[in-house]
Parts: sequence; structure tokens; C-alpha cells
Amino acid sequence: MLSENELKILEFLKSVKKSNSDEIAKRTGLETNSVLSLLELLASKGYVRIERINVEQYELTEEGKKRKEEGLPEDILINILKGKEKSLDEIKELLRDDYNIAISWARRKGLIKIEQGKVIPKFNEYRSKEFEALISLENADKETLALLERRGLIIRKQRAILQVELIREPQANDIGITYLTHELLVTGDWTKYKFRKYNVRAFPPFYPLAKKHYFKEFLEKVKDVMISLGFKEVNTNYIEMEFYNFDLLFQPQDHPAREIHDSFSVEGKGKLTDKELLENVKRIHEQSWNYTWSQEISLRLMLRSQATATTARVLASRPKAPLKSFTIGKVFRPDSIDATHLIEFHQLDGLIIDDNFTFRDLLGVLKEIFYRLNIKEVKFKPAYFPFTEPSVEVYGYLGKLGWVEMCGAGLLRPEILEAVNIKSRAGAWGMGLERIAMHFLNINDIRLLYSNNIEYIREMKESE
Repeated sequence: MLSENELKILEFLKSVKKSNSDEIAKRTGLETNSVLSLLELLASKGYVRIERINVEQYELTEEGKKRKEEGLPEDILINILKGKEKSLDEIKELLRDDYNIAISWARRKGLIKIEQGKVIPKFNEYRSKEFEALISLENADKETLALLERRGLIIRKQRAILQVELIREPQANDIGITYLTHELLVTGDWTKYKFRKYNVRAFPPFYPLAKKHYFKEFLEKVKDVMISLGFKEVNTNYIEMEFYNFDLLFQPQDHPAREIHDSFSVEGKGKLTDKELLENVKRIHEQSWNYTWSQEISLRLMLRSQATATTARVLASRPKAPLKSFTIGKVFRPDSIDATHLIEFHQLDGLIIDDNFTFRDLLGVLKEIFYRLNIKEVKFKPAYFPFTEPSVEVYGYLGKLGWVEMCGAGLLRPEILEAVNIKSRAGAWGMGLERIAMHFLNINDIRLLYSNNIEYIREMKESE
């Protein structure tokens, strides 16, 4: 019994008798891979004779695709010069990364000569044979193809095609149909065909349900924990003024962390209209750190290096106690990417303002947050941070990883609260989330948190 697609191929072969798999795919509109499979079936049923042959095929490399789109460097050079000489420095500025390739191939082809640091073209315009070949590989000669291959613009591949000869034409009762239509019933043609059987035991195609990325789910779980503890979420932009990332947090402008090597600078400057806040920060910095504070420096833009910049913006809004806020977002720091480091990662930053808030209360809140993130054992170690006093580092026990530093925290320094006229006490913390996620998801390479491998994402499960 023949399927509709098998019959489609045989109908075409009836008119030509001999063909090949490429031509059949083109004439029938079927996929080439499907045609190859169908021809094997037809051969096994005795309708066609097939012969497998291997053919060479050339494909453009990524570089070849780029050159097909933009032109070859030596062509571009000649067409830029338009018959007029230019200095090597001018050409280097014009062609940038393509400079060496253009000069090298133009000299090799005798398109230019170089005298006293100047490039003198021998043609007003030029279009190379290799470029023509990139546009139409099937019409290129062997010599040009070999040259393109040496230049890394194409690659040669072996591909199998089937030569086909029709040896038996299909009969009416060879044809199997799947559906019984109204026309077949009315005309009585249904008696000419055989009906294809349904395999009622066959499983349907597998279509996996959509699933959120596991790291996204983890971040949402953290957010749910914070909201369940009564915190309100706030968000700000990745590009931030140094004022909120450093100055308002009482970090002096000559602090090493503000150097370009510890943060990513962004061209341009921000704008601050709160004159009272600017004057307060200037006065406090100059009185406490004994240097001349610069407003120009504080307005410089950067990719925020800590989510505490968002906390600083909350403080600058001069909120009234009691307040509990948090933010989850990316921060950016120059680093070497490896199994435990990234240049962009997520932080959870929290802020509590309350009249009677104590350091003991802060430790209790942190312990509760980690407990709800399935980190049952934590311990605290005295530490120093520029914007908190007293300060503490929090360590969590993460099974195979042992004791791992989880976050830094403390009560905000009085200099910060004075700058924003907050009379209540305030505690804050910043927590890196990727390491906790690695424990939560039982993975040992931080880069896997950003995997886009569909199968890996489907199979990922939380650790017990």
C-alpha cells in the first residue's frame, strides 16, 4: 500500500522515468530528508531502483556570509580609493580590522602599489572573481572555489544523494488512503482504494509542557519569601549615578572600590535636583573624610556595582518609619568568568527602618530569611563595611560546599541617616543570590544558572 507522499513521488517519476532525490524534492515540494526515506521505502516495495552516490558541496562559513554581504576587503579598498592615492594611516582608519587583509590581498593581486607610505591604486573600481563566486557558488570554477576554501570563506562537505529509476508504476489498488471523504462515497471511488490502518496502540507525539527557567523560578521563590515576611519590593535601573552607588552610602570619592577596575563606567552624567540632599552629603563627606567632595564625580554614570544603590534611592525619598523594603536585581563588577565568578550577578538588598530596631533584631530577620531559603544553619562574624556600624558577615552551611559567606549586613551609619533626615534606626543587608541558587539547585558551576540548553532546563530539579 502506498502513502500519499509515496504516490506523489511515483506520479512525478512516471513522467521522467529517471531522476535524483534533489530534483524530486524540488518538484514535489517535499523535504529532502523525507524524500530520501520515502525512496528507500519505495525501493523496498519494488517500485524504484536507487543508487546512492556522494557529491561534494560547498557552504559559506560565517566569515564567508559576512564577505558576501559586505564585499571582500581588497574590493572595498579599491572602491574606496576610486583611483586616488591615500596614506596607509588613512586607510587603516577607514578599514580598521580589515586593513591588513585588504592591503595583503590587494598587493598580491597587483591592484595597488605602495610608495613612501602611500597606497596608489591601479584601478578606479574593482569586483573580484571570488566575490562573484560567493554570490553563486554553484557557478564558480574549481580554482576559485579552492581559493575561497584557503581563505576560510567556504567549507567543503560530502553529501549523499539518490539516483532513482522507476521500475514499476503504481496500480489503483496499490494506493492507500487515510480519510474517507464525501466525494469518495458519492462517486463510489472508495472501492478502488485500500484504507490505511490506524495503529490505535501508538503513543501520541510528545509535546513537553512549557516550563520556567529554573533560575528564574528560584528568584521568584526568594521574592515570595521576602513578601511573606512583610517586605515591599522596589526596583531601580541598572545604570546609576555614583551618588547613589557610593556617595550617599558614605563611601569617599577616593575609595578604591570606585576605581574603574572595580566598576563599569557609563558615558554621560545624571541629574540631581535635591539641593538639600547634595549639601548634606557634601558637608558630611568633607567633615568626616577630610577632603573636598566633588558633585561632578557624584553625577557620573555607571553600571551599579551593588543593589544597595536601590536602598540609597529609597533612603533619599526620606521614608517614614516603620518601613521594610527589598530589591532583587543584577549588579555588575569586572571579573574573570569561571565556575564561581560572573561579571553580572543578582543581589537581594533589604532595608528596615523602625524606631526601636536593634542589631539583634537584624540578625533575627536574616536568620529567618535563610531558614525560609532552606539554609538551616547560619553563623555571624563581625565585619567592616563603609555604610554600616556595627557590621556583620553571615555564613550559611551549604552541604558539600561547607560554610559559605552569604551576605554582609549591619545598622546604617548615622552619617547616612543624617543626610536624609531620618531619625529612626535602620538596618540593611546585601546578599549574593547565585551561590545560594547553586546550593538550592545542586549545581557546581555558576554558569549553568544561565544555561539555554532546552533539555538541561527541562530536566533540572531542585535539590532535596
